[in-house]
Amino acid sequence: MAYSKVWMITAAVMLGIVASAQSEETIYRMCVPQKYYQDCLTLLKDPSEAGIRMECVAGRDRIDCLDMINHRNADVLASDPEDMYVAYHTKNSDYKVISEMRTKDDKDAPFRYEGVILVKKNSNIKSLSDLRGAKSCHTGFGRNVGYKIPITKLKNTHILKVSMDPELTATERELKALSEFFSQSCLVGTYSPYPETDRLLKKKYPNLCALCEKPEQCNYPDNFSGYDGAIRCLDKGKGEVAFTKVQFIKKYFGLISGAKAEGNAADFEYLCEDGSRRPVTGPACSWAQRPWTGYISNTDSVKGDEKLHNLQNRLQKFFENGLHAQNKVAASHLLINENAVYHSKPQAVDPKEYLEKAGYKDVIERDGSALRKMKMCVQTDVEMQKCNTMRRAAYSRDIRPEMECVQERDCILAVKNNKADMVAVRANNYKDARDVKLKPIVYEAYDENDVYVAVVEPVLTKDNLRSLPISFDAQNERAHKAADYLNKLRGMSTCRSTPTSEKNIVIVSAKDLEKYKNKQLLCPSMDKKPVSEWKECNCEANLPVAVFIRDSMTRVEQETLKHLFVSLSDKFGKKGKITDVFTLFGAFKNGQTDVLFDDDAVEFVTELKNENTSERIYQSLNCEPNTTH
Repeated sequence: MAYSKVWMITAAVMLGIVASAQSEETIYRMCVPQKYYQDCLTLLKDPSEAGIRMECVAGRDRIDCLDMINHRNADVLASDPEDMYVAYHTKNSDYKVISEMRTKDDKDAPFRYEGVILVKKNSNIKSLSDLRGAKSCHTGFGRNVGYKIPITKLKNTHILKVSMDPELTATERELKALSEFFSQSCLVGTYSPYPETDRLLKKKYPNLCALCEKPEQCNYPDNFSGYDGAIRCLDKGKGEVAFTKVQFIKKYFGLISGAKAEGNAADFEYLCEDGSRRPVTGPACSWAQRPWTGYISNTDSVKGDEKLHNLQNRLQKFFENGLHAQNKVAASHLLINENAVYHSKPQAVDPKEYLEKAGYKDVIERDGSALRKMKMCVQTDVEMQKCNTMRRAAYSRDIRPEMECVQERDCILAVKNNKADMVAVRANNYKDARDVKLKPIVYEAYDENDVYVAVVEPVLTKDNLRSLPISFDAQNERAHKAADYLNKLRGMSTCRSTPTSEKNIVIVSAKDLEKYKNKQLLCPSMDKKPVSEWKECNCEANLPVAVFIRDSMTRVEQETLKHLFVSLSDKFGKKGKITDVFTLFGAFKNGQTDVLFDDDAVEFVTELKNENTSERIYQSLNCEPNTTH
């Protein structure tokens, strides 16, 4: 009886321990960029999520999420290979790639896609060196398979020589190398974000567009561009070699179920790096691969098989839930789409090993033929953190030249004295920069309707409008400058004064004009106009943050730095393609605002957009005694 009692007590204790362990089962933290945090919560609210035991935590962006995983403030992140490259280059880190998001069509393929060289069976091209002088077909300028991989691999094998001419930009050096290496090509795309530069480059290297369906356009859409277009350029055009990927070769030649053949597979072969050939009906020989998108974690979360499998199983449930969620957009923001399949890695893999196995590390590290790193000067510790975060994101996403961040007490003098190449300058320091012969190359720009206007009561006369005090937010620099500008136009002192509480003349953002439908605008001409005419009738006078460089820099250096910041804006600005990777404009961390750049900015432009915003007008608004017109 005593033994039975002991056994029952022991069993009860054991059950309690098990129950306690189950109740304390780890809840894994999925890190998502702040802008997609609600999407993550939406997926977890789905009734079918029972048993997933995951929670969403918000990082500023993917780079911040990687840092949160490294510092154990999160456990896992859905990431692209470029994010894995950032992880691999993060100091004192122990990241692990633990699973992949594959496609249904290629669920058994080790890579997302394989870059291949396709030639005609009767071609005399027997080796990579035989590609010299050939007529080439590319997916498009700047693309992985059709541009980055060929340049990277041909350079690494010393077959393609890229000029280091300092009189040419990095982009032009590559285009010149391809133009001299291939006799004719179809390489569509936008060679420069500046339309005139793009036009001049295509005029200077016309053979790069000679094989296109529309050589004079040399841009999308073109029947000989893209993955299938490059094959078509070889098959139907005059091309002799095509750079594309395996999946599209299978589709083009009808080698997969349901695909209608557009060409005869028997007439084509893969060219391998070792000079051998393979029929396209069999296994491909690829010379570089793009790894799958996947989930990345840290060693503590996956130490040992049990921990690894627990997290993988939890992720699979989360993933499957995302696949069947009603909100497909929310799922896609977390890199889950309807054609996706979850695949667990047998073992957790270091990001470096993951990328090198695919030959993709070399592709990311392609130098872009830049002559040197360009140094950006910052002053505060938080600016240094943001600059380095921007540098990490930019390099992984093929934005060149590579940046380096340097911290100095006086950045304007540092650029003047050649200790740095560029600095972000605010309005009140433009004159200091100009005085030491620096000049702006790009400016921040805001949303079109993010301009400051003067709203007035329709009953006010011209005499009223020339004398009444102005109401504005004294803490808002742009609103304050608009008030100063209006005062100067009215012949009044530009010295700053306490704004009035009266609402006869109010400085507001055009974004808020919905509240002032029954009011009118006061224009710089002192005329009144409807609130709908804010584009032409505004008082915006503050200068945006601009990036300044030495006036003595060479033309190529100046164009290179312009291209750098326009590319940053194109990728990471508020109108950018991958704004979730890095937050170029917006709060940086811990509530720190306007770090390096204004949070409200949306992009970089090469010229000031608003005719009121000029250095001459801004400098004239310095506090000075009353002067009449």
